This record gives sequence, C-alpha cells and structure tokens, in this order.
Amino acid sequence: MNGVYPSLTGPRHYNVHGVPQGFGLMFGAGTLSGLLGIGSGAVKVLAMDQAMRIPFKVSTTTSNFMIGVTAAASAGVYLNRGYIDPGLAMPVMLGVLAGSVLGTRVLSRTKTSVLRWVFSGVIVVLGIEMLFKGITGKL
Repeated sequence: MNGVYPSLTGPRHYNVHGVPQGFGLMFGAGTLSGLLGIGSGAVKVLAMDQAMRIPFKVSTTTSNFMIGVTAAASAGVYLNRGYIDPGLAMPVMLGVLAGSVLGTRVLSRTKTSVLRWVFSGVIVVLGIEMLFKGITGKL
C-alpha cells in the first residue's frame, strides 16, 4: 500500500502504517454512516491521516475516490429505478465536476497545514449544524 504522490518539489514517497487500526476506524466510520445516515468521509480522512500515517493530501483524495465509487454505483441503481430526474441532476453534476477540477488544482499548490485548518473548520461547522438540528428537531 506504499505509494508516491506528486508535490511541488517532485514525487514524494510514503509508507502506510497501522493497517489494522485503520481497518477498525473504517469499520466504525461505516457503522456511523449506516446508523446516522451521514457520510463518513471525514472519519476516513482522519483514520488514514492519523492512524495509518498516510499524507493528508493522499488521504483526502482517497476518501473522495471512495465516495465517488459508492456514489456512481448508487446513481446507476437510482437512475434505473427512476428516482433521479436527469434534467435536474445534470446541472448539479456539471457544478460538481467544475468544483472538483478547481479543487484538484488548488490542492496541488496549497500547503498541507492550510488544508488541515480548512478541513478542521468544515468539520466544526458541520458538527455544530448537526447538534443544532438535533436539539431543535428541524431538518
């Protein structure tokens, strides 16, 4: 599972550690996702970054890839059953595609410390929003 990722200074090699701990945390992330009906990408990123010591940029992109594979499989099923309005989904998909292309370009040029702060801020905001909605009962 060791690998290489591009950086501004050239290719950087990394080694994966703590695979059993990472597996346990991913299992917990999946359980939380199933129980609470939430995405578990943030937990996966933290598991890969902290427990498995995978570089932050690699863990965020790997998490996005996992989400994309799951979403593509689900989208095919939902589209086949008629649960998706293609006319409504197409502009959303184009926006997501444009955002992901821009995000990829920004990711390669941004310092990891800045990405960690942004990631932390988003997690805090989402946590506060979930707590507020849980207390008020408004979705």
